[in-house]
Amino acid sequence: MKNETTWKLPHPPHVLTCIEKWRTLDLRKRSDSEIDAELSSFLDSLGEFSVSTVNKNWFKLWRLRKFHDLIKDVSECWEPPSGSSKMGRCNAKGSPVLYVSEKLKTPFEELFIQPNEQVYVIKYKQIERLNLKRIVSKEFNVTDQNGNPIYDKDSMLSYQILREFVRSEFLKPVGIGTEYLHRISASMCRVWFATEDSDGWFYPSVQSPDDFNIAIKPESAHKKLEIEDVRIVRMVEKEKVINSRRISESFLPLFNMMKMVVESIFKGSINENQITWLPSNDLGGDF
Repeated sequence: MKNETTWKLPHPPHVLTCIEKWRTLDLRKRSDSEIDAELSSFLDSLGEFSVSTVNKNWFKLWRLRKFHDLIKDVSECWEPPSGSSKMGRCNAKGSPVLYVSEKLKTPFEELFIQPNEQVYVIKYKQIERLNLKRIVSKEFNVTDQNGNPIYDKDSMLSYQILREFVRSEFLKPVGIGTEYLHRISASMCRVWFATEDSDGWFYPSVQSPDDFNIAIKPESAHKKLEIEDVRIVRMVEKEKVINSRRISESFLPLFNMMKMVVESIFKGSINENQITWLPSNDLGGDF
């Protein structure tokens, strides 16, 4: 029996034509509004496309900050002020979001933190469910719960083509001289993966592709998250920790990064939005 609810996407040749046209554009010197307009035109020419949503409660979420000056006010544990907000993967300059990760190891890898380098670790507790747009769709289940195909054959191929197009455009590594690539990924958040009821975006880590990051809009972050813990930490060699007899190998904390362990140096005590720093020597990562 034919499934009357099968979804359809544009035919693969049309999808490829739209992508090729997009890739002929020189976006290096385009403004945010110009890139938004080009992406809107791309979506209009595409005709149909899908956007998936993630609704989830995380037990904890993590953020790292490089250590430059001593943080004293709890506001510095949230998104940066608009006036000092730099362009990022999901935001334009002056429009900050709060970047957090599912796993603590992810920002250590993304920020290329070196052994013994001191950084801030902020742990957030989620108090309300987050409604997020998934930037790179997961592998698609080709049938519904009744075994009927969700997409026809051509639409399934189009879905896979678009999925890889989004992955390649959004997750390009950004470095000196290629900062403009953040204009493209941020435009995708604003134009392609945007709805008023969304709290932000859920996307794979560039440096650690099996892990995920979340960019949360400020109003949603302050409403749906609480700061549970803030620390100054560093990575230390696991072997040195064992040799120091601070802890035996059999009781080594579950959190480790290859041959490294996270060591807490100071723990922040928050009182009336002010942070007082107290000595700490905890090991692990799930403090």
